[in-house]
Amino acid sequence: MSLTQFLKGLIIILIGVILLLNNLHILEWSVWPDILRLWPLLLVSLGISLIFRRRLSWLGPLVILVGIMLGVSSNYLGLDLQWEKQIAFKVETLQREIEMIPSPVRTVRHEVITEESLPEEISETLTEAEEKTEEELIVSETSEIISEETILVPLIQKANFHLNYTVGSFSLKSPTNLLYQCQVSYRYPEFKPIEEFSVLNDEAKVLITHHPISDKMARSPKNNIDLKLNTDIVYNLFLETGATSIDYDLSKFKIENFFLKSGASKINIIAPQYNGRINIDSGVSLIDIAIPDNVGTKIYLDTGLSIKDFDEHFQQQEDKTYISQNYDSAEYRLDIKIDCGISQINIHYL
Repeated sequence: MSLTQFLKGLIIILIGVILLLNNLHILEWSVWPDILRLWPLLLVSLGISLIFRRRLSWLGPLVILVGIMLGVSSNYLGLDLQWEKQIAFKVETLQREIEMIPSPVRTVRHEVITEESLPEEISETLTEAEEKTEEELIVSETSEIISEETILVPLIQKANFHLNYTVGSFSLKSPTNLLYQCQVSYRYPEFKPIEEFSVLNDEAKVLITHHPISDKMARSPKNNIDLKLNTDIVYNLFLETGATSIDYDLSKFKIENFFLKSGASKINIIAPQYNGRINIDSGVSLIDIAIPDNVGTKIYLDTGLSIKDFDEHFQQQEDKTYISQNYDSAEYRLDIKIDCGISQINIHYL
């Protein structure tokens, strides 16, 4: 087989792989405009083939192969091949402050009363009463002192937080004194964040999403959604997205429930140090979950042909069910349910 035939076959294989990744939602369909934008390379390839028909005929297919790889790389890395018009990123921050309300606090303090602690006039009177026993000289062994004060506490004690973004990279690492702070970086107006907010009693509901996306979805949006939460508020966190990467450190927060629904994704999570559940429903994914030492864990799996890598802390109880050795004795307990396609799942203790 000649080198020219090999390169032509490699081009066909590469096109097939790109189409497969498109169907699996690992690579965006917007890669094709980037590839087709380099169509002049076809003329370059044809010219090279006409000039070097025998010895260097392989240069033509090589130029096409390099062009396809350049188009794919530029799309994946978010590079813009429209040199005449660079698309700038816009950054918008959504946030909500926490309203503080007064709350009465009753304090009970017990104080021991002895002769030394009595006023001087009472002490002298008791000294003159020599016929009385020592027990009778003490007016009271203890005195219950009750005081009331008012402190400020958060009006919101719990929040249901929904984050629904079609595509993007998601991160959660830093806390905030606010109820939440969400910074969104985007290039196309369709992805400008929209907030819906409501409060009922001491529970808040937050929904952050974007405008509807047309069939001609913007090319390579490269959205970045950075979320910050309050360490004193209990959260139910819902994240729904397509192909994405997720980097969430939940160990600093009170996460009662974390529900994740995504397409093909790269998911990195540090579990919360709190009693709760994690539910992951995804397509083809790379999943890595790190668990703090003080958290006992039970894992339920419903997967296809997946590679599972659990460390020595876990024992298999039943089919597709695993439990950590410290589940009954740990300070916190966490249940993890994973429903995914062909994936690699790595769960380990920190």
